[in-house]
Amino acid sequence: MEEEEKKEPVNGHEIDPDKDARPDENAGEQTENRPRVEEEWAEKLGMDFDPERADMPRPEEIPGSPQPEEYGRARSQTPPPMYVMSPDTQLPPNTPQPPMPPTFMIWAILSTICCCLPAGVVAIIFSSQVSSKYFARDYEGARKASERTEMWIIASIVLGIIVNALYMPLSLLMPS
Repeated sequence: MEEEEKKEPVNGHEIDPDKDARPDENAGEQTENRPRVEEEWAEKLGMDFDPERADMPRPEEIPGSPQPEEYGRARSQTPPPMYVMSPDTQLPPNTPQPPMPPTFMIWAILSTICCCLPAGVVAIIFSSQVSSKYFARDYEGARKASERTEMWIIASIVLGIIVNALYMPLSLLMPS
């Protein structure tokens, strides 16, 4: 009768608590019983058993590894992450952000469609870099990308006017 009390059915299998004890319950028998116990469990569950993997130390057994109760403490002591940016624009994490420079995306698209395609595409590329650099906390890079966008939009408009000014008279002179 006493043996029947020790065996409790779990998922249809009879388990002996003394034989199948967890390592932390029987610390003295931990190293010698673990492979045998794990092999029996693998057999009951229909799984392959690899004794080399069974001898691997668990995280709580590795010296110097954080224990579960230390996780919260270790996380609160770590400093906030520093973001990657150019060395001349590094700011402390709590520094207020300057306003985002204008992207001129609509003007870049319009100058690409209406004026000069190559210069407009370059303007679109610089325009898309403005917000990327700003949110990466590279404020100086975002400002420079905004200035370059403006320059390429102007170049696209000027080149478009020049090309159209030359194309109109030349197209009238050419016989069809």
